[in-house]
Amino acid sequence: MKTVFLILLLGANQYLQAQAYLNTPLEILTFMEASPTQYEIEQLYGDIPKQKKPIIPHGTYIRVHDDKEYQQTYQAIESPQESEWKNKARDILNIEKPNYEKARNLYQKILKKNTQNAQIHTFIGETYYEQQQFQKALKWFQKAIELNPIDHLARWLSAEIYLQQGAIDSALTMITLAHIYNRNHPRLLKRMIEIYEQQQKHYYRNWSFAPKMYIYKDGDKVVVTADGIWLTYGMYKAVWNYDSDYQYIKDQQAVSDYMFYQEMEASLGTYMTYNALKNDDKRNYPSMNALGDSLDEERFEEFVMYEILLVNEPTLAYHTTPAFLERLVEYIASIRSKDYNNL
Repeated sequence: MKTVFLILLLGANQYLQAQAYLNTPLEILTFMEASPTQYEIEQLYGDIPKQKKPIIPHGTYIRVHDDKEYQQTYQAIESPQESEWKNKARDILNIEKPNYEKARNLYQKILKKNTQNAQIHTFIGETYYEQQQFQKALKWFQKAIELNPIDHLARWLSAEIYLQQGAIDSALTMITLAHIYNRNHPRLLKRMIEIYEQQQKHYYRNWSFAPKMYIYKDGDKVVVTADGIWLTYGMYKAVWNYDSDYQYIKDQQAVSDYMFYQEMEASLGTYMTYNALKNDDKRNYPSMNALGDSLDEERFEEFVMYEILLVNEPTLAYHTTPAFLERLVEYIASIRSKDYNNL
């Protein structure tokens, strides 16, 4: 194993020179051997345990309290009266000939109690959308997004309006942002792909970043169970999550965003292993090919955010800057437009 990682070290600088805190696979191996934490490596047979990909329910928002952020729903803070008005409005709209005005009056009662309820703004916009009063609908959707950037439904329906109005670029951007803000929503992703295809664009969903490895504790030992190149990824994850000495090293390097740097180190180290062994390991690793293109196009950070972090923690999109959101949209247009399963 050491021979393999010595080979990897030779090509490390071209990837790591711009990332001051990213350690090479050889450095990780050396650290594990010297660490008082005991590590054991197992060959993975079969599939890894399935992990549920979280979907953000509509009406979710981020609440800040004592400089900490909490995920909450508007439903949780509604009074019984407000909930009754909302349910009545939804019932009115779920019939063959809805009374949109009556439903809006009920929604407006809720807004008089809580003007910051972005979900209700979206629901009012939705009534205008159904009546094809698109300019009024957009006004309400824009307010909902202003109040709650992770309101994916407001962005989704805005995209549909732009599409009908012939504002194709705006429609593509808005539906992509809706997807980014709720990364794992299946119907939203399906609709985004449909809109892309209507405009002769492609989004390939036949691959994902899915490491074939998992880690568990056996007494005092940390066991990394992995197959192929994913052993490297498992080693990084093991030291980040189970070794206080490694965490101390990162503290001394002034690493602040542990989640992001962990995935940057682990995915880049795995790519280095893949690059060194691809002549011997003939299996197709589409995510590694995508990562390679991301490095070539200077989209590595976008790869980590979109392919790894947002899949596991979709509310992280709430914390992205407008500039980085734009980069994510460009990443999707570039990298996800290629079929890495059939290159």
